[in-house]
Amino acid sequence: METLAERAERELNAILARYSAGEAEVVRTYFAQPRSTEEHVTVLRRQMGREISVIDWLERTVRMGAELEETVERHAFAAYLDQIADEVKHYAALADLAEWVLGRKLAVAEAREYFVHAFYDPEIPAERQYNPRLPEANRMLELVRRMKTEYPADFSHAVLLLTEGGGGAAFLEAGRLSGDEFRERFAAAMRAIADDELDHGPRRVPGFVAKYVSSEADLALATRQLRDVMAQHLRVRNEIYGYPLSAERLAAIDEGHIEPWAMSASTASASA
Repeated sequence: METLAERAERELNAILARYSAGEAEVVRTYFAQPRSTEEHVTVLRRQMGREISVIDWLERTVRMGAELEETVERHAFAAYLDQIADEVKHYAALADLAEWVLGRKLAVAEAREYFVHAFYDPEIPAERQYNPRLPEANRMLELVRRMKTEYPADFSHAVLLLTEGGGGAAFLEAGRLSGDEFRERFAAAMRAIADDELDHGPRRVPGFVAKYVSSEADLALATRQLRDVMAQHLRVRNEIYGYPLSAERLAAIDEGHIEPWAMSASTASASA
């Protein structure tokens, strides 16, 4: 008989697979027709804005460093620094590609135009987290704010960690692109990001279940929160790529009208 832990892993992974498939579809649909240089650069800059938002974590990093070995555990501190480094590395790779496409250096305003936090952080002033140019990203921030105030914050934060990168499929799907120099450069950048995002998100499911799911109520809350966040994450991804999927198609994915996305053997090897 299936144990609660086994069922929890299966149900959580099924939600991730459904919405990962949706995010991969966003990428395929965007690249299914010719796109202008401006469109490509805007996609890059929107993604850059999410990656570089970790610079707002640096003030907390200083405080954590001061408390190392007292209130801050050394391995947790190292993991926190690693994530900041990963996100800044992603930002740099995307900015380099945008400049290659444009044939010039990005202006500061261009590089920072789409700065937005991926998740609401109660320790950072709200005005630094939102961006009026990105309504779906703002809705994500509101969703996360409600999760952390209406439910146990540690539990909600752990669910959010499962969703980083939207399951990674958008990056892996983009990593399959070929056919012209932009696609190949974009694919290389996306494959590099994918490896980090998979570490940040879906691979955490077994550990999450072991620590947080000990009852049916725990599982019900986890699946509801995961569905809500992944559904909104899909809409954020659609916004990043200039809305290639219609509202009707997004609703259909919410209802399960999509085949779960599966990593191909070649993509799995590339991201291992």
